[in-house]
Amino acid sequence: MNRSIHPQMKKPLLAGLTLVAALCAVNAAAQATQAPAATPAPSIDQADVFLNVCQRPENLDACVMYLSGYTHGALVQTLIDKQPQRYCVPPNLGRKEQLGAILTWMKGHLQYILEPTGAVIYKALMGTFPCR
Repeated sequence: MNRSIHPQMKKPLLAGLTLVAALCAVNAAAQATQAPAATPAPSIDQADVFLNVCQRPENLDACVMYLSGYTHGALVQTLIDKQPQRYCVPPNLGRKEQLGAILTWMKGHLQYILEPTGAVIYKALMGTFPCR
């Protein structure tokens, strides 16, 4: 079997190989000039980051949603486990006010600041809104 390339195929093949080599060179040059990858943003899953982030007005809505999801999840878990409620938020207290109370509690209990956010929110809810 003859493995030589037909003369009419050599020119397009060489052009294609040249194009591939040029694209590889451009890609390598682009990668070499790119800035190093940015450091990932800290996670609000740690209480110190949550406290810092949630004190900024531009993050208020996101933090309120986080707290809302957390409290709903904790309530569902209490119901599933058939346990009594561990905290009792007044029904007339809005989510923003709840968040404010949690942040205030956190600032007064900095010994917990390096714990997971969920654990600290739970402690804050029990400490701020005890059931009577």
